[in-house]
Amino acid sequence: MERLPFDDPLVANKDLNGHLRELVDLLIRLGITLKETQAEIERLYILRTLSACDGNRSKAAKRLGIHRNTLNARLDQYGAERDRRP
Repeated sequence: MERLPFDDPLVANKDLNGHLRELVDLLIRLGITLKETQAEIERLYILRTLSACDGNRSKAAKRLGIHRNTLNARLDQYGAERDRRP
C-alpha cells in the first residue's frame, strides 16, 4: 500500500508527505525495526500531546483517543514522572 489510511493531511500537505517518506527511508537504511519505530513515535506523540495539554492527563487522553488509565500506563512504561499530589 502506497498511502496511509489517514492520507487526507498527507495529500493536502505535500511537504508533510515528503518528510514522512524521507523519514521512513532513513529508518529503513539505519535498520530500525517497525516495532522500535512505533514505540518511539507513540512515546513522542504522547509526551508532546501531554505537553500541549499543559500536563492535563484527562485532556491529553481524550485528544489521543485513549482511556486515561491507558495513558498513565504508557507514561509509566516510558518512565515519565506521575503527578505527585498530596
